[in-house]
Amino acid sequence: MTTSEPMSIAQRVGWVAIVAIPVLVTFAVIVGGTPAKLAAFALVALTVGAYVGLRHPLYLTRALAFSLGALPFGYVPGTPAPLIFTLTVATILATVIHRTAVSRITWPETTVIALIALSALSVVVTATGPGDFFEFGKWLISTLVVVCLLRMPRDEMAMFGRIYVYAASGAAAFALLIFVGDPAGKLIRYLSILGYGSEEESTRFVYSPTGATSVRLAGTYIDPNAAGIGFVLALMLCILLLRGYLRTALATLLFLSIVLTLSRAALFSVVLGVLLMFAFQQLRARERFAIVGAFLAAFVGALAVPSVRSRVFSSFGNEDAGSSARGDALAEFPGHMQGHWLFGLGWGRPEFVDPATAFEVNFVANSPLLTIYRGGIFTGLAFTAILVAGAVVGYRMLRSGRWELGFYGGTFIGFSVIALQLDFPVVSTPATTTAFSVMLAFVVYAWEKATQNNQNGDNVESTKTKSLLSPEAARPAVS
Repeated sequence: MTTSEPMSIAQRVGWVAIVAIPVLVTFAVIVGGTPAKLAAFALVALTVGAYVGLRHPLYLTRALAFSLGALPFGYVPGTPAPLIFTLTVATILATVIHRTAVSRITWPETTVIALIALSALSVVVTATGPGDFFEFGKWLISTLVVVCLLRMPRDEMAMFGRIYVYAASGAAAFALLIFVGDPAGKLIRYLSILGYGSEEESTRFVYSPTGATSVRLAGTYIDPNAAGIGFVLALMLCILLLRGYLRTALATLLFLSIVLTLSRAALFSVVLGVLLMFAFQQLRARERFAIVGAFLAAFVGALAVPSVRSRVFSSFGNEDAGSSARGDALAEFPGHMQGHWLFGLGWGRPEFVDPATAFEVNFVANSPLLTIYRGGIFTGLAFTAILVAGAVVGYRMLRSGRWELGFYGGTFIGFSVIALQLDFPVVSTPATTTAFSVMLAFVVYAWEKATQNNQNGDNVESTKTKSLLSPEAARPAVS
Protein backbone atom coordinates (compact mmCIF):
# COMPACT_ATOMS: atom_id res chain seq x y z
CA MET A 1 0.00 0.00 0.00
CA THR A 2 1.41 3.39 -0.99
CA THR A 3 0.80 6.67 0.75
CA SER A 4 0.08 9.86 -1.13
CA GLU A 5 2.25 12.97 -0.86
CA PRO A 6 1.17 15.39 1.90
CA MET A 7 -0.70 18.47 0.71
CA SER A 8 1.13 21.76 0.65
CA ILE A 9 -0.14 24.80 2.54
CA ALA A 10 -1.43 26.40 -0.71
CA GLN A 11 -3.37 23.25 -1.57
CA ARG A 12 -4.90 23.15 1.92
CA VAL A 13 -5.93 26.79 1.69
CA GLY A 14 -7.44 26.08 -1.73
CA TRP A 15 -9.53 23.17 -0.43
CA VAL A 16 -10.70 25.22 2.56
CA ALA A 17 -11.73 28.04 0.20
CA ILE A 18 -13.59 25.62 -2.08
CA VAL A 19 -15.62 24.37 0.89
CA ALA A 20 -16.00 27.59 2.88
CA ILE A 21 -16.78 30.22 0.25
CA PRO A 22 -19.92 28.54 -1.20
CA VAL A 23 -21.22 28.00 2.34
CA LEU A 24 -20.65 31.63 3.34
CA VAL A 25 -22.16 32.97 0.13
CA THR A 26 -25.24 30.76 0.39
CA PHE A 27 -25.76 31.75 4.03
CA ALA A 28 -25.44 35.47 3.23
CA VAL A 29 -27.87 35.28 0.32
CA ILE A 30 -30.48 33.38 2.38
CA VAL A 31 -30.45 35.33 5.64
CA GLY A 32 -28.83 38.66 4.73
CA GLY A 33 -30.15 41.85 3.27
CA THR A 34 -28.86 43.86 0.35
CA PRO A 35 -25.44 44.69 1.93
CA ALA A 36 -24.85 41.02 2.72
CA LYS A 37 -25.78 40.01 -0.82
CA LEU A 38 -23.44 42.62 -2.28
CA ALA A 39 -20.67 41.38 0.01
CA ALA A 40 -21.38 37.82 -1.10
CA PHE A 41 -21.22 38.84 -4.75
CA ALA A 42 -17.97 40.71 -4.12
CA LEU A 43 -16.52 37.63 -2.42
CA VAL A 44 -17.40 35.44 -5.39
CA ALA A 45 -16.02 38.03 -7.82
CA LEU A 46 -12.78 38.33 -5.87
CA THR A 47 -12.41 34.55 -5.73
CA VAL A 48 -12.99 34.14 -9.45
CA GLY A 49 -10.75 37.11 -10.22
CA ALA A 50 -7.97 35.73 -8.02
CA TYR A 51 -8.17 32.37 -9.76
CA VAL A 52 -8.11 33.92 -13.21
CA GLY A 53 -5.29 36.26 -12.23
CA LEU A 54 -3.18 33.39 -10.88
CA ARG A 55 -3.83 30.83 -13.60
CA HIS A 56 -4.83 32.81 -16.71
CA PRO A 57 -3.63 36.44 -16.34
CA LEU A 58 -3.88 37.17 -20.06
CA TYR A 59 -7.65 36.77 -19.84
CA LEU A 60 -7.71 39.84 -17.60
CA THR A 61 -5.82 42.04 -20.05
CA ARG A 62 -8.00 40.88 -22.92
CA ALA A 63 -11.14 41.57 -20.88
CA LEU A 64 -9.76 45.02 -20.10
CA ALA A 65 -9.17 45.68 -23.81
CA PHE A 66 -12.72 44.65 -24.68
CA SER A 67 -14.32 46.63 -21.86
CA LEU A 68 -12.26 49.75 -22.55
CA GLY A 69 -13.31 49.69 -26.20
CA ALA A 70 -16.95 48.63 -25.86
CA LEU A 71 -18.09 49.57 -22.34
CA PRO A 72 -15.76 52.25 -20.97
CA PHE A 73 -18.35 53.61 -18.54
CA GLY A 74 -19.99 50.33 -17.57
CA TYR A 75 -20.19 48.81 -14.09
CA VAL A 76 -19.66 45.32 -12.76
CA PRO A 77 -23.20 43.83 -12.77
CA GLY A 78 -24.96 44.28 -9.45
CA THR A 79 -22.28 46.50 -7.92
CA PRO A 80 -21.27 50.16 -7.91
CA ALA A 81 -17.75 49.19 -9.07
CA PRO A 82 -16.69 50.62 -12.47
CA LEU A 83 -15.84 47.80 -14.85
CA ILE A 84 -12.66 49.41 -16.21
CA PHE A 85 -11.36 50.20 -12.72
CA THR A 86 -11.95 46.63 -11.54
CA LEU A 87 -10.23 45.04 -14.52
CA THR A 88 -7.35 47.53 -14.37
CA VAL A 89 -6.69 46.70 -10.71
CA ALA A 90 -6.77 42.99 -11.55
CA THR A 91 -4.37 43.53 -14.46
CA ILE A 92 -1.92 45.46 -12.27
CA LEU A 93 -2.00 42.74 -9.60
CA ALA A 94 -1.45 40.05 -12.22
CA THR A 95 1.54 42.01 -13.56
CA VAL A 96 3.03 42.25 -10.07
CA ILE A 97 2.46 38.58 -9.25
CA HIS A 98 3.65 36.97 -12.46
CA ARG A 99 7.05 37.15 -14.08
CA THR A 100 6.92 39.69 -16.87
CA ALA A 101 8.13 39.01 -20.40
CA VAL A 102 9.84 42.42 -20.72
CA SER A 103 11.89 43.85 -17.85
CA ARG A 104 13.62 46.82 -19.49
CA ILE A 105 12.29 50.34 -19.00
CA THR A 106 12.12 52.35 -22.22
CA TRP A 107 13.10 56.00 -22.12
CA PRO A 108 9.62 57.28 -23.11
CA GLU A 109 8.26 55.21 -20.22
CA THR A 110 10.49 57.00 -17.72
CA THR A 111 8.57 60.23 -18.29
CA VAL A 112 5.38 58.47 -17.13
CA ILE A 113 7.15 57.19 -14.02
CA ALA A 114 8.37 60.72 -13.29
CA LEU A 115 4.81 62.04 -13.59
CA ILE A 116 3.57 59.40 -11.14
CA ALA A 117 6.27 60.25 -8.59
CA LEU A 118 5.71 64.01 -8.79
CA SER A 119 1.93 63.57 -8.64
CA ALA A 120 2.30 61.47 -5.49
CA LEU A 121 4.37 64.28 -3.96
CA SER A 122 1.73 66.87 -4.83
CA VAL A 123 -1.13 64.89 -3.28
CA VAL A 124 0.84 64.36 -0.07
CA VAL A 125 1.49 68.08 0.22
CA THR A 126 -2.02 69.31 -0.68
CA ALA A 127 -4.31 66.58 0.68
CA THR A 128 -7.01 67.75 3.08
CA GLY A 129 -8.92 64.48 3.41
CA PRO A 130 -9.44 60.94 2.07
CA GLY A 131 -11.07 62.29 -1.09
CA ASP A 132 -7.75 63.57 -2.38
CA PHE A 133 -6.10 60.17 -2.02
CA PHE A 134 -9.13 58.46 -3.55
CA GLU A 135 -9.00 60.64 -6.66
CA PHE A 136 -5.24 60.19 -6.89
CA GLY A 137 -5.70 56.42 -6.57
CA LYS A 138 -8.15 56.34 -9.49
CA TRP A 139 -5.77 58.34 -11.65
CA LEU A 140 -2.79 56.22 -10.60
CA ILE A 141 -4.53 52.94 -11.42
CA SER A 142 -5.46 54.25 -14.87
CA THR A 143 -1.95 55.55 -15.58
CA LEU A 144 -0.15 52.35 -14.52
CA VAL A 145 -1.71 50.63 -17.53
CA VAL A 146 1.24 52.00 -19.53
CA VAL A 147 3.69 50.07 -17.38
CA CYS A 148 1.58 46.89 -17.42
CA LEU A 149 1.20 46.80 -21.20
CA LEU A 150 4.89 47.38 -21.82
CA ARG A 151 5.76 44.38 -19.61
CA MET A 152 3.82 42.08 -21.95
CA PRO A 153 5.20 40.11 -24.93
CA ARG A 154 4.78 42.27 -27.99
CA ASP A 155 2.59 39.76 -29.81
CA GLU A 156 0.22 39.67 -26.83
CA MET A 157 0.32 43.46 -26.69
CA ALA A 158 -0.71 43.51 -30.35
CA MET A 159 -3.58 41.16 -29.47
CA PHE A 160 -4.68 43.64 -26.79
CA GLY A 161 -4.73 46.39 -29.40
CA ARG A 162 -6.71 44.35 -31.92
CA ILE A 163 -9.31 43.40 -29.30
CA TYR A 164 -9.67 47.07 -28.44
CA VAL A 165 -10.20 47.93 -32.12
CA TYR A 166 -12.88 45.27 -32.55
CA ALA A 167 -14.65 46.28 -29.33
CA ALA A 168 -14.53 50.01 -30.12
CA SER A 169 -15.80 49.31 -33.64
CA GLY A 170 -18.72 47.41 -32.13
CA ALA A 171 -19.41 50.35 -29.81
CA ALA A 172 -19.21 52.71 -32.79
CA ALA A 173 -21.70 50.61 -34.74
CA PHE A 174 -24.05 50.56 -31.74
CA ALA A 175 -23.70 54.33 -31.33
CA LEU A 176 -24.45 54.83 -35.03
CA LEU A 177 -27.56 52.69 -34.64
CA ILE A 178 -28.71 54.95 -31.81
CA PHE A 179 -27.75 58.06 -33.78
CA VAL A 180 -29.71 57.04 -36.90
CA GLY A 181 -32.64 55.03 -35.57
CA ASP A 182 -33.04 56.00 -31.92
CA PRO A 183 -32.25 59.68 -31.26
CA ALA A 184 -34.08 59.44 -27.92
CA GLY A 185 -31.48 56.94 -26.71
CA LYS A 186 -33.87 54.18 -25.61
CA LEU A 187 -31.63 51.37 -26.87
CA ILE A 188 -29.08 52.14 -24.17
CA ARG A 189 -31.52 50.71 -21.64
CA TYR A 190 -30.71 47.21 -22.85
CA LEU A 191 -27.36 47.66 -21.14
CA SER A 192 -28.93 48.51 -17.80
CA ILE A 193 -27.34 45.43 -16.19
CA LEU A 194 -23.98 47.14 -16.84
CA GLY A 195 -25.01 50.44 -15.30
CA TYR A 196 -26.32 52.18 -18.42
CA GLY A 197 -29.92 53.21 -18.89
CA SER A 198 -30.46 56.96 -18.86
CA GLU A 199 -31.58 58.50 -22.13
CA GLU A 200 -29.24 61.43 -21.55
CA GLU A 201 -26.30 59.03 -21.46
CA SER A 202 -26.46 58.24 -25.17
CA THR A 203 -27.75 61.54 -26.61
CA ARG A 204 -25.90 64.84 -26.49
CA PHE A 205 -26.60 68.05 -28.36
CA VAL A 206 -24.65 71.00 -29.69
CA TYR A 207 -26.43 74.34 -29.97
CA SER A 208 -25.90 76.84 -32.77
CA PRO A 209 -26.19 80.63 -32.32
CA THR A 210 -29.64 80.45 -33.96
CA GLY A 211 -30.88 78.01 -31.32
CA ALA A 212 -30.90 74.95 -33.58
CA THR A 213 -29.63 71.70 -32.12
CA SER A 214 -27.63 68.82 -33.57
CA VAL A 215 -27.36 65.36 -32.05
CA ARG A 216 -23.84 64.22 -31.15
CA LEU A 217 -22.86 60.57 -31.30
CA ALA A 218 -21.82 59.04 -27.95
CA GLY A 219 -23.34 55.60 -27.32
CA THR A 220 -21.68 53.66 -24.52
CA TYR A 221 -19.04 56.39 -24.17
CA ILE A 222 -21.74 58.71 -22.72
CA ASP A 223 -19.77 61.89 -23.48
CA PRO A 224 -19.16 62.73 -27.17
CA ASN A 225 -15.72 64.18 -26.47
CA ALA A 226 -14.70 61.00 -24.64
CA ALA A 227 -16.11 59.01 -27.57
CA GLY A 228 -14.00 61.07 -29.95
CA ILE A 229 -10.84 60.23 -27.98
CA GLY A 230 -11.74 56.55 -27.77
CA PHE A 231 -12.43 56.31 -31.49
CA VAL A 232 -9.24 58.19 -32.40
CA LEU A 233 -7.24 55.62 -30.42
CA ALA A 234 -9.17 52.81 -32.13
CA LEU A 235 -8.47 54.35 -35.56
CA MET A 236 -4.77 54.64 -34.78
CA LEU A 237 -4.55 51.02 -33.63
CA CYS A 238 -6.69 49.85 -36.56
CA ILE A 239 -4.25 51.36 -39.07
CA LEU A 240 -1.25 50.10 -37.09
CA LEU A 241 -2.30 46.51 -36.38
CA LEU A 242 -4.83 45.39 -39.01
CA ARG A 243 -4.42 44.72 -42.70
CA GLY A 244 -6.52 44.28 -45.85
CA TYR A 245 -10.21 44.88 -46.32
CA LEU A 246 -10.95 44.52 -42.62
CA ARG A 247 -8.72 47.50 -41.87
CA THR A 248 -10.39 49.55 -44.60
CA ALA A 249 -13.89 48.74 -43.37
CA LEU A 250 -13.23 49.37 -39.67
CA ALA A 251 -11.19 52.52 -40.36
CA THR A 252 -14.10 53.92 -42.39
CA LEU A 253 -16.54 53.10 -39.58
CA LEU A 254 -14.32 54.67 -36.93
CA PHE A 255 -13.63 57.84 -38.94
CA LEU A 256 -17.35 58.28 -39.58
CA SER A 257 -17.99 57.87 -35.85
CA ILE A 258 -15.34 60.48 -35.04
CA VAL A 259 -17.03 62.89 -37.42
CA LEU A 260 -20.49 62.33 -35.92
CA THR A 261 -19.30 62.90 -32.36
CA LEU A 262 -18.84 66.50 -33.58
CA SER A 263 -15.66 66.55 -31.50
CA ARG A 264 -13.53 69.12 -33.26
CA ALA A 265 -10.52 68.21 -31.12
CA ALA A 266 -10.67 64.58 -32.26
CA LEU A 267 -11.34 65.37 -35.93
CA PHE A 268 -8.62 68.03 -36.22
CA SER A 269 -6.14 65.71 -34.48
CA VAL A 270 -6.61 63.13 -37.23
CA VAL A 271 -6.40 65.82 -39.94
CA LEU A 272 -3.13 67.17 -38.55
CA GLY A 273 -1.75 63.64 -38.24
CA VAL A 274 -2.42 62.95 -41.91
CA LEU A 275 -0.90 66.29 -42.94
CA LEU A 276 2.25 65.54 -40.93
CA MET A 277 2.48 62.16 -42.59
CA PHE A 278 2.39 63.77 -46.03
CA ALA A 279 4.91 66.42 -45.02
CA PHE A 280 7.58 64.23 -43.44
CA GLN A 281 7.16 60.63 -44.55
CA GLN A 282 8.66 59.25 -47.72
CA LEU A 283 5.77 57.58 -49.50
CA ARG A 284 5.64 55.90 -52.85
CA ALA A 285 3.56 57.74 -55.43
CA ARG A 286 0.87 55.06 -55.42
CA GLU A 287 0.60 55.12 -51.61
CA ARG A 288 0.46 58.88 -51.52
CA PHE A 289 -2.24 59.03 -54.20
CA ALA A 290 -4.35 56.35 -52.49
CA ILE A 291 -4.12 57.94 -49.05
CA VAL A 292 -4.77 61.45 -50.35
CA GLY A 293 -7.76 60.27 -52.35
CA ALA A 294 -9.28 58.28 -49.49
CA PHE A 295 -8.75 61.03 -46.95
CA LEU A 296 -10.09 63.82 -49.16
CA ALA A 297 -13.15 61.75 -50.03
CA ALA A 298 -13.82 61.08 -46.36
CA PHE A 299 -13.27 64.68 -45.31
CA VAL A 300 -15.38 66.16 -48.10
CA GLY A 301 -18.10 63.62 -47.31
CA ALA A 302 -18.00 64.71 -43.68
CA LEU A 303 -18.34 68.38 -44.61
CA ALA A 304 -21.35 67.50 -46.75
CA VAL A 305 -23.29 66.85 -43.52
CA PRO A 306 -24.78 70.21 -42.44
CA SER A 307 -24.27 69.68 -38.69
CA VAL A 308 -20.63 68.70 -39.23
CA ARG A 309 -20.00 71.62 -41.57
CA SER A 310 -21.54 74.05 -39.13
CA ARG A 311 -19.57 72.59 -36.23
CA VAL A 312 -16.25 72.72 -38.07
CA PHE A 313 -16.55 76.25 -39.44
CA SER A 314 -17.95 77.65 -36.18
CA SER A 315 -14.51 76.95 -34.70
CA PHE A 316 -13.19 79.98 -36.55
CA GLY A 317 -15.91 82.42 -35.53
CA ASN A 318 -16.57 84.58 -32.49
CA GLU A 319 -20.01 83.11 -31.78
CA ASP A 320 -18.78 79.74 -30.52
CA ALA A 321 -19.78 79.42 -26.85
CA GLY A 322 -17.18 76.72 -26.19
CA SER A 323 -14.34 78.85 -27.50
CA SER A 324 -15.53 81.81 -25.43
CA ALA A 325 -15.66 79.68 -22.28
CA ARG A 326 -12.15 78.38 -22.95
CA GLY A 327 -10.89 81.92 -23.41
CA ASP A 328 -12.45 83.01 -20.12
CA ALA A 329 -10.97 80.01 -18.30
CA LEU A 330 -7.49 80.75 -19.67
CA ALA A 331 -7.77 84.39 -18.58
CA GLU A 332 -8.81 83.32 -15.06
CA PHE A 333 -6.18 80.57 -14.76
CA PRO A 334 -3.35 82.68 -13.25
CA GLY A 335 -5.73 84.01 -10.62
CA HIS A 336 -6.79 80.49 -9.61
CA MET A 337 -3.16 79.43 -9.31
CA GLN A 338 -2.05 82.38 -7.20
CA GLY A 339 -0.19 80.92 -4.23
CA HIS A 340 -0.59 77.33 -5.49
CA TRP A 341 1.89 77.11 -8.35
CA LEU A 342 4.25 74.62 -6.72
CA PHE A 343 1.87 71.81 -5.78
CA GLY A 344 -1.51 72.82 -7.19
CA LEU A 345 -4.93 73.29 -5.66
CA GLY A 346 -5.42 69.61 -4.79
CA TRP A 347 -6.83 66.39 -6.20
CA GLY A 348 -10.16 66.01 -4.41
CA ARG A 349 -11.69 69.38 -5.24
CA PRO A 350 -15.47 69.48 -5.86
CA GLU A 351 -15.09 70.52 -9.50
CA PHE A 352 -13.40 67.20 -10.25
CA VAL A 353 -16.27 65.09 -8.91
CA ASP A 354 -19.39 67.23 -9.36
CA PRO A 355 -20.37 68.28 -12.93
CA ALA A 356 -22.48 71.21 -11.71
CA THR A 357 -19.57 72.62 -9.71
CA ALA A 358 -17.24 72.07 -12.64
CA PHE A 359 -19.59 74.11 -14.85
CA GLU A 360 -19.66 76.95 -12.33
CA VAL A 361 -15.91 76.99 -11.75
CA ASN A 362 -15.16 76.76 -15.50
CA PHE A 363 -11.65 75.44 -14.93
CA VAL A 364 -9.27 75.47 -17.83
CA ALA A 365 -10.10 72.89 -20.55
CA ASN A 366 -6.48 72.13 -21.34
CA SER A 367 -4.78 68.91 -20.24
CA PRO A 368 -1.29 70.27 -19.36
CA LEU A 369 -2.74 73.33 -17.60
CA LEU A 370 -5.34 71.26 -15.77
CA THR A 371 -2.51 69.01 -14.57
CA ILE A 372 -0.84 72.13 -13.16
CA TYR A 373 -4.17 73.28 -11.68
CA ARG A 374 -4.54 69.99 -9.83
CA GLY A 375 -0.95 69.00 -9.01
CA GLY A 376 1.31 72.01 -9.51
CA ILE A 377 3.98 73.14 -11.93
CA PHE A 378 6.20 70.08 -11.46
CA THR A 379 3.47 67.63 -12.47
CA GLY A 380 2.58 69.91 -15.37
CA LEU A 381 6.16 69.86 -16.61
CA ALA A 382 6.26 66.06 -16.26
CA PHE A 383 3.04 65.74 -18.27
CA THR A 384 4.50 68.04 -20.92
CA ALA A 385 7.66 65.91 -20.96
CA ILE A 386 5.50 62.88 -21.83
CA LEU A 387 4.06 64.75 -24.80
CA VAL A 388 7.48 65.95 -25.93
CA ALA A 389 8.92 62.43 -25.68
CA GLY A 390 5.94 61.09 -27.62
CA ALA A 391 6.42 63.79 -30.26
CA VAL A 392 10.10 62.87 -30.67
CA VAL A 393 9.18 59.21 -31.07
CA GLY A 394 6.32 60.18 -33.38
CA TYR A 395 8.69 62.12 -35.63
CA ARG A 396 10.96 59.09 -35.88
CA MET A 397 7.95 57.05 -36.95
CA LEU A 398 7.13 59.68 -39.55
CA ARG A 399 10.61 59.18 -40.98
CA SER A 400 10.20 55.39 -41.13
CA GLY A 401 9.41 53.50 -44.30
CA ARG A 402 5.93 52.31 -43.31
CA TRP A 403 2.98 54.64 -43.63
CA GLU A 404 1.10 52.80 -40.87
CA LEU A 405 3.79 53.79 -38.38
CA GLY A 406 3.84 57.31 -39.77
CA PHE A 407 0.08 57.63 -39.32
CA TYR A 408 0.32 56.54 -35.69
CA GLY A 409 3.19 58.91 -34.95
CA GLY A 410 1.63 61.81 -36.80
CA THR A 411 -1.77 61.36 -35.20
CA PHE A 412 -0.21 61.18 -31.74
CA ILE A 413 1.52 64.49 -32.41
CA GLY A 414 -1.77 65.90 -33.71
CA PHE A 415 -3.59 64.60 -30.63
CA SER A 416 -1.00 66.20 -28.32
CA VAL A 417 -1.03 69.55 -30.15
CA ILE A 418 -4.82 69.85 -30.63
CA ALA A 419 -6.97 67.48 -28.55
CA LEU A 420 -5.00 67.82 -25.32
CA GLN A 421 -4.98 71.60 -25.64
CA LEU A 422 -8.75 71.79 -26.18
CA ASP A 423 -10.07 69.08 -23.87
CA PHE A 424 -9.26 67.45 -20.55
CA PRO A 425 -10.88 63.97 -20.05
CA VAL A 426 -7.43 62.32 -20.12
CA VAL A 427 -6.70 64.15 -16.85
CA SER A 428 -10.04 63.98 -15.03
CA THR A 429 -11.90 60.89 -16.32
CA PRO A 430 -10.40 57.49 -15.33
CA ALA A 431 -11.71 55.59 -18.37
CA THR A 432 -10.29 58.19 -20.77
CA THR A 433 -7.05 58.32 -18.77
CA THR A 434 -6.81 54.56 -19.32
CA ALA A 435 -7.33 55.03 -23.06
CA PHE A 436 -4.57 57.65 -23.12
CA SER A 437 -2.30 55.22 -21.26
CA VAL A 438 -2.95 52.63 -23.97
CA MET A 439 -2.10 55.25 -26.60
CA LEU A 440 1.20 55.99 -24.87
CA ALA A 441 2.07 52.30 -24.57
CA PHE A 442 1.54 51.77 -28.28
CA VAL A 443 3.70 54.79 -29.07
CA VAL A 444 6.55 52.70 -27.65
CA TYR A 445 5.32 49.60 -29.51
CA ALA A 446 5.22 51.44 -32.85
CA TRP A 447 8.60 53.07 -32.16
CA GLU A 448 10.15 49.63 -31.60
CA LYS A 449 8.66 48.45 -34.89
CA ALA A 450 10.04 51.51 -36.68
CA THR A 451 13.48 50.91 -35.15
CA GLN A 452 13.42 47.26 -36.22
CA ASN A 453 12.45 48.26 -39.77
CA ASN A 454 15.27 50.81 -39.96
CA GLN A 455 17.79 48.28 -38.66
CA ASN A 456 16.58 45.66 -41.10
CA GLY A 457 16.84 48.17 -43.93
CA ASP A 458 20.37 49.10 -42.86
CA ASN A 459 21.33 45.43 -42.66
CA VAL A 460 19.97 44.74 -46.15
CA GLU A 461 21.75 47.80 -47.56
CA SER A 462 25.05 46.88 -45.89
CA THR A 463 24.77 43.32 -47.20
CA LYS A 464 24.22 44.60 -50.73
CA THR A 465 27.16 46.98 -50.43
CA LYS A 466 29.43 44.27 -49.06
CA SER A 467 28.46 41.90 -51.86
CA LEU A 468 29.29 44.56 -54.45
CA LEU A 469 32.57 45.76 -52.94
CA SER A 470 34.14 42.57 -51.61
CA PRO A 471 36.62 40.70 -53.79
CA GLU A 472 34.73 37.51 -53.13
CA ALA A 473 31.83 38.89 -55.11
CA ALA A 474 33.80 38.62 -58.33
CA ARG A 475 34.87 35.04 -57.74
CA PRO A 476 32.88 32.17 -59.21
CA ALA A 477 31.04 29.95 -56.79
CA VAL A 478 32.78 26.73 -55.83
CA SER A 479 30.57 23.67 -55.87
